[in-house]
Amino acid sequence: MTNLEQFLNQLSSPSFIGIALLMFSTFILGYIFGSYGMRVTKDSKIAALKKQINAFKISEKAKKVDTTFTELKPKIIQAVRDQQFDSPLPSKVEPKVAVAPDSIISRTRSNFVNYSINSPSLDFESIGYANKSKKDQLTQINGIGPYIEQKLNEIGIYNFDQISRLQIKDIRILTTLIDFFPGRIERDNWVGQAKELTLIKD
Repeated sequence: MTNLEQFLNQLSSPSFIGIALLMFSTFILGYIFGSYGMRVTKDSKIAALKKQINAFKISEKAKKVDTTFTELKPKIIQAVRDQQFDSPLPSKVEPKVAVAPDSIISRTRSNFVNYSINSPSLDFESIGYANKSKKDQLTQINGIGPYIEQKLNEIGIYNFDQISRLQIKDIRILTTLIDFFPGRIERDNWVGQAKELTLIKD
């Protein structure tokens, strides 16, 4: 038997095949675990680098904020000082006090008396005369509040019937007498509202 035949016989023996399989499986396992280990190491290094980059970015932003605030701080302080000197705050804030209706009426009356010396007068012959005994709640008309109602009463207008008879010239005179916004009486349609309220009342 030649040396070649002996070698081939050894290769075909079960012990040699088992050793070859064992070596091959060891190689495969080593390759798998080595690849996994390298991937884990690479991922951990990447994560560490990302943390460092994020920390660097945050610190840079914080530095920019600090720099901006440091630059603005003197300007803010100066602006506050200028504002204090230009418009000093009152040392004591007076509380708001509710105004009684009687004081509003007396103030309205005095204002009207002072103003009515040279003011035009309404034509009560056409719109009619009235007094407190024939008084309607004029605030039911949209655009008339308590203050305007008091001014109308001071002039001599007490009820819806009088307002429903107002003509253009009367509205202009009334606007001047009560110091109202020009055109507001027409826009709010006091005359139309008063006519409807007169019908409802009757």
